[in-house]
Amino acid sequence: YWPPQYTIMDGDTLKPLKVVSTRGMTVDGEYHPEPRVASIVASMTKPEWVVNIKETGQILLVDYSDIKNLKTTTIGSA
Repeated sequence: YWPPQYTIMDGDTLKPLKVVSTRGMTVDGEYHPEPRVASIVASMTKPEWVVNIKETGQILLVDYSDIKNLKTTTIGSA
């Protein structure tokens, strides 16, 4: 477990397919080296995860329909 990232894994083998960093800026404009993933929730209507990042105050909408080319929409929540 390493807080400043989330890992996408193969469901059958648990082999890591992609590691995505969550490092970034806080709402105060300061760089944070280890913002924690607070929660990951799956959408029930489309291939998308809702990822909450604690220290940056961000919500990430991650479209995983193409794992090699993730599409991420960032929403500020703080």
